[in-house]
Amino acid sequence: MKESRLQRLLEDFQDDGLNEADCRELMEWFEEDDSRVPEFADELRIGNTLAALHLMETDRIALAVKDSLKRSELASDISRDVRQRIERRPQALPANVDQSDLLLRKWVPWSIATAAVIALFVLMPTQPGTNHGVVVATVQNARNVQEVLAGDQLQSGQVLNLVDGRIKINFQSGARLAIQAPAKLKLLGPNSAQLLQGVATVRVPGEIKGFLLVTPHQRVTDLGTSFGVNVDTTGNTAISVFEGEIELEHQRRLVGGQAVALTAADETAHEVPYEIGQFLNTWQVSFGVEQLIGDVRVASPSERHSPGLVEDSGSLLLFPEREDVLLMHGYVIDGIEPGTYQRPFRKRTVKLTEDLRVDSFLLQYNPIRGDRGAMNQTFQGELHFDRPIVALILQSELLDSSDAKLALPATDFRNIFRRGINDADVVALSPDRRVLRVTLNVKNGVDQIRVLVATDNN
Repeated sequence: MKESRLQRLLEDFQDDGLNEADCRELMEWFEEDDSRVPEFADELRIGNTLAALHLMETDRIALAVKDSLKRSELASDISRDVRQRIERRPQALPANVDQSDLLLRKWVPWSIATAAVIALFVLMPTQPGTNHGVVVATVQNARNVQEVLAGDQLQSGQVLNLVDGRIKINFQSGARLAIQAPAKLKLLGPNSAQLLQGVATVRVPGEIKGFLLVTPHQRVTDLGTSFGVNVDTTGNTAISVFEGEIELEHQRRLVGGQAVALTAADETAHEVPYEIGQFLNTWQVSFGVEQLIGDVRVASPSERHSPGLVEDSGSLLLFPEREDVLLMHGYVIDGIEPGTYQRPFRKRTVKLTEDLRVDSFLLQYNPIRGDRGAMNQTFQGELHFDRPIVALILQSELLDSSDAKLALPATDFRNIFRRGINDADVVALSPDRRVLRVTLNVKNGVDQIRVLVATDNN
């Protein structure tokens, strides 16, 4: 925050002139660096009284204040007043309300001594990276990372410093964030985080909106999308929108295929050429694909919706499809158990014995038309997921019938023929259901199979 802006906020704070947006900005500035709280309190000593106190009503702030009051013996009226207001606030929120994005609520102003206000702020937790006791996210997977393990719960205020590897985090709101080392990330709430350094991809599937990612020079708000952010060691920031739409500060919006860059010298976002290469690893991890070995790659955002139009003679492409789809008891598939699968399938189809919620992936080989060298090739690959593979769809008829439920809306399947796999193809599901090994002998047409994994949620 610039010095002039901080001075204006300080003056408005003393004069009860802060609006809700100002209060939000000030409290987020405190949360970005806890050491700013006592510094701000020192500035308040210039004034004689404070006409009003505005607090962001989020779990992390409320708990921090409550914890401070529990650990202190403040004799002033403010301690009792704030405690009463905290205890009177509603504890249960509607399921569709994101606590990290609640608007500030203005309280009736009351006069207090400046020293009492200083005491309250200084007593709030000020250790960087302190866990405030509120679980806001879970580590879905962690590869080559020492700092955390898959399954670890992350708390508001917690700072992750990654030296190596990459991780995927599931926020309680449903947002997914994949980050690659070297990186530094602070958890702010169940639907917000601060990226201080590193490469990250954020995906907000379904109807979820409002995820906030704070960077050194910009606040990025999701409007139903996926986007990538790269913050280097100097704070320079690059933002690329893969799908959907985001909102930057000053209500500027970007849509899929747009990118901007910001620097410390000029914090105005300048549009730059759209670039996906630096985000491909975190894009892959954000879908729960831990590793791909051999002749396999994940389809890029621009390719994801058009498997019928994407031609690649040198690779098998994995297309992330729909997420969190409910398949009812009795749904027909080709395989559910670990083991090896080959043609013929017709007499081996099985029905689900229970309802399943799945994320769908389409694995495809579609060579460039007219590329004679592409035929009669053999491709081998391994697909490692961070969740169990619960079903396989391998034959043409079942692929066709499952498109309506599992393919992305408006997916373009033009130029797709002879779906499924050939006689010489082999698909093997590992005993732990986390790895699929494929050997596809390309003869003609387009080889395709669907891989259904357990839904990625908390």
